Amino acid sequence: MPNFKRLRISDPARKDLQRIGEYTRREWGVAQKRKYLSQIKDGFKEIIDTPGIGASRDDIAAGLRAFPVRKHIVFYRVTRNEVAVVRVLHASMSPDRHIGSRPERTLEN
Repeated sequence: MPNFKRLRISDPARKDLQRIGEYTRREWGVAQKRKYLSQIKDGFKEIIDTPGIGASRDDIAAGLRAFPVRKHIVFYRVTRNEVAVVRVLHASMSPDRHIGSRPERTLEN
């Protein structure tokens, strides 16, 4: 797959990142929050560089992929022009419950 330059983060994924940051800051401090969010952003870069790196999660929704970053999973879709991050969920969370069968709704925002 060619290199995709455009990254789109859905509103629910942005909220996921805010919650991850708030929790990390509360539990481990500002420095760890910055470090952890930076690691997730590095994961986004890996996905952009190699869009097929994530495991197929067609069992949840057609075209959905999942890539682990530390204790979280980045759920995304690859289109012709972009990589669209649908959600960023803790590994212990059920993606079926939080993504559902229509992730395109998540990307409309």
